[in-house]
Amino acid sequence: MAQNVENDDLEVKTDLKKKPTKKTKEMLEENAKQIEELKALQTELDHELALLDKDEQELGEKSALELKVTHKKFGEGQVIKQDGKYIEVKFADVVKKFVLPGCFADKFLELADEDVYEYYVKANEIHKKRMNAELKAKSATFAIQRHEDAIEKLNAKLK
Repeated sequence: MAQNVENDDLEVKTDLKKKPTKKTKEMLEENAKQIEELKALQTELDHELALLDKDEQELGEKSALELKVTHKKFGEGQVIKQDGKYIEVKFADVVKKFVLPGCFADKFLELADEDVYEYYVKANEIHKKRMNAELKAKSATFAIQRHEDAIEKLNAKLK
């Protein structure tokens, strides 16, 4: 009979759940708070990306084909091919590849037409803002995952 009592005591002890300490509660609350802030940031970034999409649509698309350009090292040239964000420029003795819109906006290639130049500057600004917003969104996603993992570990200790 004494064995039965001991087994019953063991069962009672194993059924009890650990109570979280004050520090554990604070850590759980802080992680939850961080997740909420990061989700709010993601919502803001989604809105920013939607506005950038709208700006991009309003700006439209201009082909770089046949544009006359000047390069500091290679001299005068003409765009002979455009494949998405890449262009190929034929100079006197060489063909070189460049990335749009930065090659014009950052003045690796100079354009005689000021309107076309302004278009590529605006397109480059939108592109940079988009890249920045997307990077922040990815960072927020990873940070949320880290906080969720931390909460999971803390809750596992309480079992």
